[in-house]
Amino acid sequence: MLLPEVHVDEPVTISAAAELLGTTVDTIRYYEKEGIAPVPERGPDGWRRYDTAALSWLAGTVMLRGTGMSVREMREYAAAYRAGADDVARLTLLEQHHAAVLIRQAEVQRHLAALERKIAAYREAIAATGAQTAA
Repeated sequence: MLLPEVHVDEPVTISAAAELLGTTVDTIRYYEKEGIAPVPERGPDGWRRYDTAALSWLAGTVMLRGTGMSVREMREYAAAYRAGADDVARLTLLEQHHAAVLIRQAEVQRHLAALERKIAAYREAIAATGAQTAA
């Protein structure tokens, strides 16, 4: 994945990777177990070591999940990447997800507008009641 990129001078542990990415160790392990993220090299101590490339992939995965991409879709994207799918095929997957995100975003905007109207109605009712109580 190209973006977002996290740069480290030396490979870091899974705990440091989780902290850099704003996620949990369990989430990183899950993505690896599901084949969404490649399992990194291990250091002499046997611990996972994440270099810039591994962190960039994980950062992209965290971003995709944050946009609501399902684990199934992330698995499909990762499998296409590993299988050497061309840029057009991977672009198609991302464009389909982008369209779904825009639809969800419009729905959230509609719900937010309704919530704001409800809040305004309560504020007006409380203000009117407060004016009557003060009189």
